[in-house]
Amino acid sequence: MAVVHGAGLDDMCSSGEAEFAYTTGVTEGNEITLQKALNIIHKNEHAYVALLFYSSWCPFSGPFRPSFSMLSSIFPSVPHFAIEESAVRPSILSKYGVHGFPTLILLNSTMRMRYQGSRTLDSLISFYGEFTGIKPLAHGVSFDKTGCSGYDENHESYQESCPFPWARSPENLFQQETYLALATIFVILRLLHFAFPTIRRCTRLAWRKYTINVSLSSLWEHPVVYFKQVIQLFNSLKEPCKRSNLQEGAKNAKAWASKSLATVSFGDASSSRDASVSCAH
Repeated sequence: MAVVHGAGLDDMCSSGEAEFAYTTGVTEGNEITLQKALNIIHKNEHAYVALLFYSSWCPFSGPFRPSFSMLSSIFPSVPHFAIEESAVRPSILSKYGVHGFPTLILLNSTMRMRYQGSRTLDSLISFYGEFTGIKPLAHGVSFDKTGCSGYDENHESYQESCPFPWARSPENLFQQETYLALATIFVILRLLHFAFPTIRRCTRLAWRKYTINVSLSSLWEHPVVYFKQVIQLFNSLKEPCKRSNLQEGAKNAKAWASKSLATVSFGDASSSRDASVSCAH
C-alpha cells in the first residue's frame, strides 16, 4: 500500500501513456486495503469512501486516473482507494459488480453507488455532490482544459467492455482462482455424465436409421442386378438355339442340294441311254 501526496497539476500529464505519476490523495492497494476501506465505513470514521477498480492493460483506465486523483483533492473528506485488478481475486470483483474497467464506486454504511456516466470531471463532481451531498472545493480549472492527450472526447460514448484477464487466459484462472476452476471443471464433467446416455441413445438411433436406409437401398439394387442377370442368361440361352436352327437348316439345304444333283444326274444318264439306243436302230 502506498499513499502519495503533494503532486502538482503539471505532474498529472507528464506523458500521454497509460501510466500517470499524479496520485494525490489516492491510496493504491489490494484486498487488505479494500478491507481497511470497509472498516472505515463500519467504524464511522468517514461517511463515504470512493473505490476505483482499474486495469493496467485496459486503454480506458489510464485516462481516468488523473480525474480520480483530482477528485481526491476536490473532495478531501472522502478517502479514495485505487485497486488494480491483478491485486484482487476475480470473486472480489464480481462481488462489487465490476464487469469492466474502470469502475468507480462510492460506498457508505447502507449502500454503494456505481458511476456509469460520462468520464468528464464536471460529470464526476456532479455525481459526488448528488450522492454524498458534500460541496466540492474550488478546483479552479476544468479537467477538459488541462491538455491531457490521453483522454479522447470520442471515447465518452464507449462502454467499458474490457474483460477480466482470467476470462481471456485460462492460465490466469488456474493461478488466481484454483477452486473456482476445479469447480467449473467438475460441473462440466457432471453435465457430460448426465448428458452422455442421451447422446449415446441419439447416436444409436441415428446409426440404426442409417443402416436401415443402406439396407433398403441395397435391397432395391439387388433385384435390378438379378433381373439384368436373368436377361443375360435368357439371351445366352437363345443364342445356342439360333445356332442349332441355322445348323439344321444348313444340313437340310445340303441334303436337298445333294438330292437335286442326284436327280439331275440320273435324268442325264437315262437320256443319254435313250439316244444311243435310237442311234443303233
